[in-house]
Amino acid sequence: MSSSRLIRRLLQGRGHSSALPSRIDVQPPAPWHAPDSVWRSVWNWLHHDKPSSPKSLRTLDLARDDFCSALEGLPFDDAMDLRQRGAHARSLRELWHLRADLYNVVARHRSQSEADRRLQAINRHFPRRASGNTPTSQDLRHG
Repeated sequence: MSSSRLIRRLLQGRGHSSALPSRIDVQPPAPWHAPDSVWRSVWNWLHHDKPSSPKSLRTLDLARDDFCSALEGLPFDDAMDLRQRGAHARSLRELWHLRADLYNVVARHRSQSEADRRLQAINRHFPRRASGNTPTSQDLRHG
């Protein structure tokens, strides 16, 4: 019997109808990106005259925009302060740490369900992993 079949059978025996996880955890981005390979570094060095915008800066800008949008309609001092902190975040990791404050502010001034809804727009910018499972190859590429 294959290992995946065995796992599926064990999970079904424990009352699980499928092997799919029921909860997804949002993981913080890695503090440093993976270094380029030697060949990629040489290629970039040879083609240094071509201007290009780094993908990570574009991703950070999009995440900042979504973060500030999640605070729309909240004209309170704590929301304004958080909007400023989010707009000037220096990294995705810094934005990841501001998620709890965002949830707190929205839940206090609106509702928990509204905070959950607004946080989903932010969470799409961060690596995900099913809780209790080992990271998949796709998770490793995004983290």
